[in-house]
Amino acid sequence: MNWHEIKRDPEALSELANRESAAYISQKFDKDESTVRYWLDKHDYSYNGHRWVSAKDEKEQKMAGEVEGEEERKPDKEDLGDYWLIWSGDRNFEISKEKYRAIRRDYCGKDYLTINQICRKHTIPRWKLIILKNAFGFTHDDTPFTDTEIMSNEPEELAEKELQRRKDQYFKKLREKEIDNAFKELNKYRKQEYRLQKIHDAVTAYFDDYLESYKTPKLPRHENVNSGQMLEVAPVDLHLGKLCWAPETGENFDRNIAEERFMHVIDDVLSRVRDKEFEKILFVVGNDFLHFDDIDGHTTKGTKQDTDSRWQKMFAVGVELLTRSIDKLAQVADCDVLMCPGNHDQQTSYYVMMFLSAYYQLSTAVSVDTSPQERKYREFGKCLIGFSHMDEERNRIYGNMQQERPKAWGRTKYREWHGAHIHKEKVDEKHGVVVRNLSSVTGRDSWHYKKGYFHLPRAQSFIWDKERGLRNILVTTID
Repeated sequence: MNWHEIKRDPEALSELANRESAAYISQKFDKDESTVRYWLDKHDYSYNGHRWVSAKDEKEQKMAGEVEGEEERKPDKEDLGDYWLIWSGDRNFEISKEKYRAIRRDYCGKDYLTINQICRKHTIPRWKLIILKNAFGFTHDDTPFTDTEIMSNEPEELAEKELQRRKDQYFKKLREKEIDNAFKELNKYRKQEYRLQKIHDAVTAYFDDYLESYKTPKLPRHENVNSGQMLEVAPVDLHLGKLCWAPETGENFDRNIAEERFMHVIDDVLSRVRDKEFEKILFVVGNDFLHFDDIDGHTTKGTKQDTDSRWQKMFAVGVELLTRSIDKLAQVADCDVLMCPGNHDQQTSYYVMMFLSAYYQLSTAVSVDTSPQERKYREFGKCLIGFSHMDEERNRIYGNMQQERPKAWGRTKYREWHGAHIHKEKVDEKHGVVVRNLSSVTGRDSWHYKKGYFHLPRAQSFIWDKERGLRNILVTTID
């Protein structure tokens, strides 16, 4: 028990004070001895020179013949075979020897029960228990065996009985602990269930309102074209939910600015390819699309972030932003949506993909890849494109494609990795593969400012040709 619990349990507090001392309690719980005495006094306990006694106990002890200031009068007892007759003054009662032995075992020894616990367990009034222990003179420190048991059994037999009793107590305590832990787990899951229900209600209410006012955009659609071209749209590292303050970092950035920049990329790309026909559009999401990953604003690995909104709002706005983007892209060509988990949003980005999967489950124009793999591949004619956040692989990325997609490697000629994480464009070619880090449209937060990192906010989109590989890179800049 901790101090908060024991100070409110008068019986436990007095038992510990009598077994040890008030000074011991003060040292054990790092409290002033005056504080310990205050709580004993608050519970009507007083020190009689030998022990702490409650006003109620004092009254019962006097009734049982223990009068303070006078010679103690010990209760009398008479052996009546299977039971004892015990009396003190005008009070008397009978108790079976079996029940007396059981009470003594619970009251004496290392793992003794308190007076109240024994009264409840053995259904005996408190005044009877006090007279009983005074009649036989047993205390917490005594042997749990009666004089008759000691005289009629060998020490080894008594030791075996005590050992068995200890074993029974151990297994009982173990069961109680298991039950207690089970209830704690149950309550934990009930709280989690309640929290999940609150999340469900909040998100459902948000999208009920959103769907009432949302109108799917209408753009020209070229059905079932065989142009041999694919459009890749990959606005990486948005960090939706990030907060940047201009006086501190040189620029402002929040949820509204993030939405504006993201949709600017989508609209800019579509305006520049309106005269082109694509067999498909590859839309890459994730890559730190969301800024944090838990309810307290930490990344997946636990780094605290500067945030501008609650996690529910971030998630709701995030999936709204993606559905608006996908609906626009899918008007132009069939849209293949895949996720690249980032180091900021490894969990939440997966939840986003599961939402999109459910949202577009009946769509014939949108497919959603919910695979949890951190590296994804797409083969398009002679082109093989790998996608990774690239915060873990380092130089190993130059060999991953050959090992993980050997057959596709053999069929293709133009091979690239598209990554993110560093918020700036960086291109290298080695071992037959181009590794391309993409730039970001996000703002510069306090951490990046302190470290001296700087990038021009922009995004790259790509036009692929089945036979000739990468044909165009569309750069969208943020003014």
